[in-house]
Amino acid sequence: MATRDLGRGLPRRRVGVRLWLGAAFAGVALITASSIYVFVDDSSDRTLQTQAADLAVGRTFRLADELADTSKSEARKILTDARSEHFDVFALTPKRRPIVRANPPIAVREIEGAREAIRTGLSGQRFRRLFAENRTVAAAPIFGSRGIEGVVVSVSSPPAVLSRVFDDLRHDRLRALAIAVAIGVLVGFIVSSLISIRVKRLARAAELMTAGRFDAPLPAGGGDEIGDLTRSLDTMREALRETFDMLATERDRLSAILDGLTEAVIVVGEDGAVRFSNPASRHLIRDGQPAGALIPVLRNAAERGSDQVPVLVTDGRVYEVQARRVAAEHAVLLVVRDRTEELKRERAEREFVSNAAHELRNPLAGISGAIEVLQGGAKDEPEARERFLDRLAEDAERMTRLTQSLLVLARMEAVGERDIAEVVDISIAAQEGIDAIPAPEGVEVVNEVGPDLVGEGDPVLLRQVLIGLLSNACKNTEPPGTVTLRGSAGEGASVTIEVEDTGKGIPPEEQERVFERFYRGSAQLDSDGFGLGLSIAKRMVDVMGGEIGLRSMPGRGSTFWVRLRAPKPTPTPVA
Repeated sequence: MATRDLGRGLPRRRVGVRLWLGAAFAGVALITASSIYVFVDDSSDRTLQTQAADLAVGRTFRLADELADTSKSEARKILTDARSEHFDVFALTPKRRPIVRANPPIAVREIEGAREAIRTGLSGQRFRRLFAENRTVAAAPIFGSRGIEGVVVSVSSPPAVLSRVFDDLRHDRLRALAIAVAIGVLVGFIVSSLISIRVKRLARAAELMTAGRFDAPLPAGGGDEIGDLTRSLDTMREALRETFDMLATERDRLSAILDGLTEAVIVVGEDGAVRFSNPASRHLIRDGQPAGALIPVLRNAAERGSDQVPVLVTDGRVYEVQARRVAAEHAVLLVVRDRTEELKRERAEREFVSNAAHELRNPLAGISGAIEVLQGGAKDEPEARERFLDRLAEDAERMTRLTQSLLVLARMEAVGERDIAEVVDISIAAQEGIDAIPAPEGVEVVNEVGPDLVGEGDPVLLRQVLIGLLSNACKNTEPPGTVTLRGSAGEGASVTIEVEDTGKGIPPEEQERVFERFYRGSAQLDSDGFGLGLSIAKRMVDVMGGEIGLRSMPGRGSTFWVRLRAPKPTPTPVA
């Protein structure tokens, strides 16, 4: 399986999980710290206000107690000593006049909430209220021997020391806020990094599985949800590996079957393009498209679901086509069987039977006629009896030769083509072939085969082939004439043997049929041959894995050639 780019096809990440998870932790830390800061700051402010107010109220109440039954000079001293930068105090009579002239009433009335404080104090009650800018207004009645002798009103703000303390605390809270945010960010990035590393490890394993690599096991996970996911992915990896191995085996088996089929298998999509084809269908595909003769069958199958054409002729060959629509694939499956050789073989078999019957009929008719004549009384006449007996002998011999030829041809067909790797000395086979053929009077047989010429084949079959070719050449060469047998090393790893005669030659229109069974040329119609010699020779050459052919020109003779494989060199051991 081809390995793909592991990153191809995946969306580009703009923000990684480490960044957004760290940002989330930082955000949580910031919100939490800010909330705590606001709460603490507000609480501190309230505490500051409460503490300042308590101090002011306490001083006010003490001053009211000290001013009871005191002289004006003592009261002035008490009020003077009590005043400070953050605390101002006023003492008023029940008629709302200052006890001490140094404090004019107008100063009291200008203070926010002072009138209410005076009214409350003169009524015998204490007053305390917080106003803007952390300013506290307090009032307390002055009780004397005669009852309520006046009221003390104070206006105060938090002391500077207390404000500085609380300001320092506020700065400390800000630093604590920054430290908390920094720790939250750091912890967030550490935790997110640990999570993202484990998630990336799982993503990498998933990419490897997507690329078809199932051998590498996933690293062991922890006891959390990511660990459970890791174990689940590893289990899925094992199952996918087994499934893909099984699918690969099935695919290889199916591919071997399709490659070995002699029928063409083609899958054509809806767009007319070939999606799949086996080697047997190469000659039916043109530039990625099926041959034009298959288009009607494809259309019919796409419309009807299936179609079958027993005989379809294209490019000089005959095919049987079966087509079926594959709805799930949105395609059409074609199975095309080449019937050309089958039809040729059927025709040849029919012609063979017809020709064999014809060849057998002639001698049988002669034998039957001769027997009838002899039975009719010719057996009593010596001269007639001898003539008909000679005819019976000739017809019987003719039938015997025909039967032997048919048996030899049948044996060759039964053997079929086989790989014969035996080394044959062609010079010996050539001489044996010449010795087996008595040369007709006036015809010279010349042997030009070299002594060291060898090839791959079968010596018995090669001898029979040469005998047949030499016999055919001598039969078709009129005296005076010459039949030449020569051999040479051909181009490449082959050896060529030629039988050349000086006969009449073979017309071009008959040269393609000379190797057919029972075919006899126009010049041999009156001969006693059966037209099987060259057919048997061709079959013998096919069995040896060679080739046979001819070159001929009318009036200039014919040359039949046989091409065999040259023997492979054998390595010589070194002592």
